[in-house]
Amino acid sequence: MQRYNVNRFRAKVNAKLNEMALHHAAKVNNVDLIEMLVEFVGNVYARDTRGKKYTRAGSPPSLCLHFYETMPLSLQQQCRVFLRKALGTRALEVVSKLHIPPGIINYLSYQ
Repeated sequence: MQRYNVNRFRAKVNAKLNEMALHHAAKVNNVDLIEMLVEFVGNVYARDTRGKKYTRAGSPPSLCLHFYETMPLSLQQQCRVFLRKALGTRALEVVSKLHIPPGIINYLSYQ
């Protein structure tokens, strides 16, 4: 999987216009982007306003989304997601000020 510089991302993963970022990634067959968005709490169960997921059955994006729909995140990942949500959009700034070990700060910062 290609790694992205997550410190540059401030967008809301599940924001809706006509389609979510996850739908767009599926539509353009970008499995790496789907995986990154799921890591940042992309809602794999969400549908667009017409009830579609923008995937063809058996396509790589469809198989990727199906995997994440059937396999729950690990407890470790769920904890990171919960803390990042609780810290809000400024999580990267706030997490470095917490009085916790540097390894946990790095994990919460996706480093």
